[in-house]
Amino acid sequence: MQRVPPPTLYDSEHMRMNTAHSRRPSPLILLFGLLLLVLVALVVYPSAALIQNSLTVNGRFGIENYLYLFDQRGSAVIWNTLSVALITTVCATALGVALAWLIGRVDVPLKAVWRVLLIVPYLIPPFIGAIAWVYLLSPVGYINRFWMDITGTRTPLFVIYGQAGTILVMTLYSYPIAYLVMLGPMRQISSALEEAARISGASALRVLRDITLPLLLPNMAAAALLIFMAALANFGIPAVIGFPARFFTLTNEIYVVILNFDLPNNLQIAAAMSMQLVLISIVPLLLLQRLGTGRTAAIVTGKSDQALLLDLGVWKYAAAMFLALITLAAVIAPLLAIFATSITPAPGVRLTAANATLTHYQTLFFGIPKVPRAFFNSLMLAFSAASVVALLSVVIAWVTVRTRLPGRRLLEVLVMTPYALPGTVTALAFILAFIRPVLGISLYNTIWLLLLAYVASFLAFGLRAVTGALTNIDPALEEAARSAGASPLRAFRDVVVPLVRASIVAGWFLAFMPALTELTLSALLFSVGNETIGQVVFGLYQEGRFNPTAALAFSVTISVLLLSLLLSRLTGGRLLI
Repeated sequence: MQRVPPPTLYDSEHMRMNTAHSRRPSPLILLFGLLLLVLVALVVYPSAALIQNSLTVNGRFGIENYLYLFDQRGSAVIWNTLSVALITTVCATALGVALAWLIGRVDVPLKAVWRVLLIVPYLIPPFIGAIAWVYLLSPVGYINRFWMDITGTRTPLFVIYGQAGTILVMTLYSYPIAYLVMLGPMRQISSALEEAARISGASALRVLRDITLPLLLPNMAAAALLIFMAALANFGIPAVIGFPARFFTLTNEIYVVILNFDLPNNLQIAAAMSMQLVLISIVPLLLLQRLGTGRTAAIVTGKSDQALLLDLGVWKYAAAMFLALITLAAVIAPLLAIFATSITPAPGVRLTAANATLTHYQTLFFGIPKVPRAFFNSLMLAFSAASVVALLSVVIAWVTVRTRLPGRRLLEVLVMTPYALPGTVTALAFILAFIRPVLGISLYNTIWLLLLAYVASFLAFGLRAVTGALTNIDPALEEAARSAGASPLRAFRDVVVPLVRASIVAGWFLAFMPALTELTLSALLFSVGNETIGQVVFGLYQEGRFNPTAALAFSVTISVLLLSLLLSRLTGGRLLI
């Protein structure tokens, strides 16, 4: 017989108030209704508009929109999407696990340095990383130019454009997901079994293969699913590297169809393509949720067990060289390529000490009006979205954790829905939902539509941060305040908020950082005068203004890294490593 948990203080109060005031809803019910109304406006309404439009053909119901992609391109775009996502998942997961093993279980030189450098690609916007690799491996990129100079050939070593280049860059900017997911468990895993295997004569690699990795298989599967979902949703890397080679994934194809104003029914066709992408994305999401509720092996014991660090002998220097190579490819070379291009007089001109110039930076901030405006817009949007996310997160987390209201879990489902959707799908849903005035208010082509989309997309970050902290706080503290005569609002303000303040700040930063350099939503929802940093970088690159693009991309990257350093200081490094 299932045990029914006793009611909390708020459940008991809710029942008393409903008994005494049967005709008047309690403040708790009103709060729940208000939160539900907000999430319906942010999630349900745009999603319903997307589904409805996907099934609308010239004003009537039909499924022809779903057949457009296959009629025009066959299965090529879907195959491109799945192949890139699958290959990226395998490569990035393997690389991330290997790096986590080297940092967490091997005695390599300069470990503290590598531990920090390896997460830098996670902080750099992927589309800026893609632009950097174009500077390195375009037909006249720095690496190809160096190769042609030393060999005397006129054939580039490798041209980045197309499927292989997309997978390469996506792997370099996806491996930190597996690295971050695996590093903690890799450090915490009990060393007893590994020590027993080593005493029995097993090599370091055999211990890794037969002991360590099988114990961490659930973590590896979770990392792989996260990478697969990120690869499916990625817009910037395929747009920068795939477009020149006419290599399209579903996110890029949706973008092209939305902007093809000569195509009849273009938004409805894009909606149908978005639904196809959603159906593909649902599979890894369901697997991830099932994995999260499944049983896993106990890899952390109650004993004080220092992780066993393997001594590879002279091979540890080879491991350090491998870490240096990854850091060079993912961090140093791209940043140097962006900076070098930003101080080069013109595209194709060789950079020398004599012709280095800061003219592009001057032109950028004083000669292109939309650039300073984009910085202001992005800062304002990121700050506002993060603040709304922090406020909604703490209230939603309190309702879902501290009460047993029927339907409270629905709030969590609604919050997580936009997080699981690719950005192009979310952007199109907001376009279709708000292209006409709602209640007499027109949000289309305004900065407020961007703000709403940002809040919907990043609310899950804040909710996850606050929910975890609130779960660990004993409800008796709030009950004590209520027993002393404090109102529910005062108990919440004076007891709950101070105890979860650090997590609220963490959730604020987790929403602020991606919102600051967001591209996918901005590329489809911006309007003249409401440009964002990500959209301007992408727009300058599409216009072929490579040197100003590099100057802006370098400025954005340095700003993001400095803000991430500040974040690490404020949170004691908990959010990064």
